[in-house]
Amino acid sequence: MGRALRVFVLALVCLAGFIVSAAALDRARLNEARPVSEAELAALLQAASRGRAGISGARVDAGDFVVIAGGTEMRFGLASLSAQLNREPDASRRQKAFDSLLQKLDRVAASGDPSKPSPAEIARFRDALLPVLKNRSYVDDFAALARKQGVPDGKLLHLPLAGDVIVVPALDLPRITRFVPVGEGRRYGMSDAQVFEAALANLERRAKRFEIHDHGLVRAFDFNPPDYNVSLLLLPNPWKDIPDLPKTVVIAMPGRSVLAFGDGDDPKAVAALRAIAAMKDDGFPVSKQLFRLTKGGLEVVR
Repeated sequence: MGRALRVFVLALVCLAGFIVSAAALDRARLNEARPVSEAELAALLQAASRGRAGISGARVDAGDFVVIAGGTEMRFGLASLSAQLNREPDASRRQKAFDSLLQKLDRVAASGDPSKPSPAEIARFRDALLPVLKNRSYVDDFAALARKQGVPDGKLLHLPLAGDVIVVPALDLPRITRFVPVGEGRRYGMSDAQVFEAALANLERRAKRFEIHDHGLVRAFDFNPPDYNVSLLLLPNPWKDIPDLPKTVVIAMPGRSVLAFGDGDDPKAVAALRAIAAMKDDGFPVSKQLFRLTKGGLEVVR
C-alpha cells in the first residue's frame, strides 16, 4: 500500500511540474536553439487548443497529442512532430512549422480530417503551378527517385509535346521547383487535366510581357524568371508580335532557360541552331533536337 501511495505521490509531483511548465511555456520557446521536447510541444499544443473554435478537448495519451472535435478523436504523434520541429534550421522556420501544426488543428476542428488542405493551401497549390518543358528521360528519373523515397508507384504527371520533349506541371515555390506526380491534384480537388489547365493559365497570366534578343543569325526569347523561357512555347501564340518572322521557323531548346529560333531556310542559321542545341544545357535538359514550327505545332527537324 505504501509503495502504491509513493508512486501516486510521485506521479502527482511530476504532473504538477508538467502543469507549471505548460503554463510558463509560450511560443517564445521556439526561438531558443535547444531542442523542443515532446512534453514542451504537448504543452504548446495544449495551450493553442484551449478556446480554439471547434475543439472540445485535448489531452496527451501514450505519446500522442489527442484532439477531440465533433465527437471525433484525432491523434498526433509527439515524437515525430517534435523531431520535425527540431530539424528546422532556425527560429523563423520553427515558428512556421508550428503554424502548420496549428493549421492542422483548425482542419480537425472544421472537418475532423487533418490531411484535408485548407482553402489557403488549395489556393497556394493552384497559383504556384506552371508548365515546364523537360526531356522525356526525366519520366524514368522521376519514377526511380520516387522508388528511392519509398513511393513505388510514383509517376510523373506529363504530356508529350514533340520528339523527346514533354510538358510537366511544376510548383514554382520560393526556394525550389517541384514537379507534380500523377494524382497529386486530387488532394486539392483537381483532376490531372485541371492541374495542366491551371498551370497554362498561370503562365499566360505571368508572361504578358517578354523580350526577344537579336543575336544575328538567331534570336532568343527572354522572360523573367529565365527558368521558364522554353515554357513560352506553350502560350496561345507567342509569335504574333515578333517582327520579320521567317516563313520557316526552326527552334532550339537545349535547356529550360534557352529558347532560340531562326530561319529554317537559311543553312547558316540552321547550323547555328544545331550548335546551340548541342551546347551544354543549364542543368535542366530539354532536347538536343531541332524543331520546326508548323500550323499543327512542332515537328522534329531531321
